Amino acid sequence: MLEQKRLTAVKIKISDIMNGEYKVEEGFTPNYILTKNGRKVSRVRILGTIVSVFESEDGQFNSVTLDDGMDTIRVKTFKGMKILKNLSIGNVVDVVGRVREYNGEIYIIPEIVHKIDDPNFETLRMLEIVKSEEEWKKKVELVKKFKGKMGDDLAKYLVEHYGFADGEVESILSTLDEKKEEKKENHEAEIIKVIEELDEGEGASYSDIIAKSGLPENVVDGVINQLLMDGICFEPRPGRIKKL
Repeated sequence: MLEQKRLTAVKIKISDIMNGEYKVEEGFTPNYILTKNGRKVSRVRILGTIVSVFESEDGQFNSVTLDDGMDTIRVKTFKGMKILKNLSIGNVVDVVGRVREYNGEIYIIPEIVHKIDDPNFETLRMLEIVKSEEEWKKKVELVKKFKGKMGDDLAKYLVEHYGFADGEVESILSTLDEKKEEKKENHEAEIIKVIEELDEGEGASYSDIIAKSGLPENVVDGVINQLLMDGICFEPRPGRIKKL
C-alpha cells in the first residue's frame, strides 16, 4: 500500500479562501479551494482573532469564528472534539486545518490550534503571506509568458526548468481561461447594451456599434457573430444588428 504524502499547510489570507471556488474530487484525492489566482489549497494555516464562540447543548459541536482583518471564517469541530475548548472571544489563534464546504459555507476542520500572545507574530505572518503571494505571481507570469510558445509541453517545461510542482500549471491555466471567458461575457453584455441604446427601431448600424463601444473591430465582430449564432440578436437588414 502506498503511503499518502501529507499536504503542506499553506499560509493564506482568509479572504483568499472565501473568494475561491471549492472543488470536489473523487476517491482519495482531497477536495480543495481554487483561489482567484489559480492556487490549489486543501490544507491551510490561518491566523486570526476569535470574534464569536459557539458550543451545542450536548457538547458535540463547537465552532469559533476567526477574523484576520480582511474576512472571517468558521472553524468547526464535531463529535465532541476538544481542540476548540478553552478559547474565548479576543484570543488570537494560529490554526492548521483542512478546508471543507457544506450547504454553501466554506469552513475549516482544525488539526492544530495555538493561542498567540506575541504581537509581532501577526506582522511576521503577513510578511510571510506577502512573500508567498509574490512568488506565486511570478509563476502566473511565467505561465502567461510561455503559454503560447510551448503548447502541450508547457507543464513539463515549467516543472523541469522553473521548479513548478505537479498540477500548478494546470490550475493557473484554468483560472486564466475563466478570466478570459468572463472578459468575453462582459464584452457581450457591453455590446448588447450599445445595440439597445443605438436602436431607434430598425437596429443599430455595425459602424456605430464599433464607434460607441470603443472596442477593436475584431472584438466587436467576434461578439456580434456569437450573438447572432446564439439567437440573441438578428440582422433586420445587412449591416444593422437588432436584439430580439
